[in-house]
Amino acid sequence: MTLTSVLKVSGLYKTYPDFTLKDVNIQLSKGIIMGFMGRNGAGKSTTIQAIMDLIKPDAGDIKVLGKTMTEDEITVKDQIGYVADTPILHKEWTVKETLAFASKFYSNWDTEFVHTYLNRFQISQTKKIKELSKGMLVKFALILAMAHKPTLLLLDEPTSGLDPVVREEVLHLLLDFLQDGERSVLFSSHITSDIEKIADVVTFIDDGAILLSENKESLLDRYRRIMINANTLDIMNHPLLFNCKETLGGYIGYTDDFDSFKAKAIGKWEAERLSLEELFVLITGKKAE
Repeated sequence: MTLTSVLKVSGLYKTYPDFTLKDVNIQLSKGIIMGFMGRNGAGKSTTIQAIMDLIKPDAGDIKVLGKTMTEDEITVKDQIGYVADTPILHKEWTVKETLAFASKFYSNWDTEFVHTYLNRFQISQTKKIKELSKGMLVKFALILAMAHKPTLLLLDEPTSGLDPVVREEVLHLLLDFLQDGERSVLFSSHITSDIEKIADVVTFIDDGAILLSENKESLLDRYRRIMINANTLDIMNHPLLFNCKETLGGYIGYTDDFDSFKAKAIGKWEAERLSLEELFVLITGKKAE
């Protein structure tokens, strides 16, 4: 593990009667947002819960800043901020009471940070948790997770069900969190547009298995949709093309090595860059919900 590694998950397995997490390997470096993409039920939450030690894996090794939970749980959790897909907070408590309770568990609680973002999002400390809208609740959960300045932020579908304006505010908050270059985010979502906006690295998981983990821009540069009007490239048998088919306007295929294709291709052809959602569908064969 390099000195800049914040999170390393190695050979993680977890079996349930109807689902298995299979040999999950993830490495997250300092200052990076990793978009953790998969459909509902693909294994994102199970992986994050295992990292948080909320479930016990059947096999595998998980280290945060080089330490496991069993070695030093208090120190490790002091370096992690966590937002579950549904924030679990005492509904009858006020915002102020919740903050007072949470602050007791961390060594580096930043009251000034908390007040700054409560004011920015216009979250009243006198409101009860049950009185917060869904958007306000998510923003408050993020403030709670960030208030002790963790090195690693784990987010399990934080923007799910939020309107575009609130999602944009949440994404800006994440970018603010990373400004000093010392912190990292594992951002689980099936909303591909959110991940495309802010992630440095994307990791695809499907049916409990990691399909890829790669720099987002490098990944989007590698893949292209190739279109030609006539089959001058013998597109159906081209070694650098896959998922090829004939269409009403000609032929279409895909490449995952565009530089090599471009260097060797002859004749007339056009290439289109894929969105992250299109790429996810291409690789998994499934559309995110």
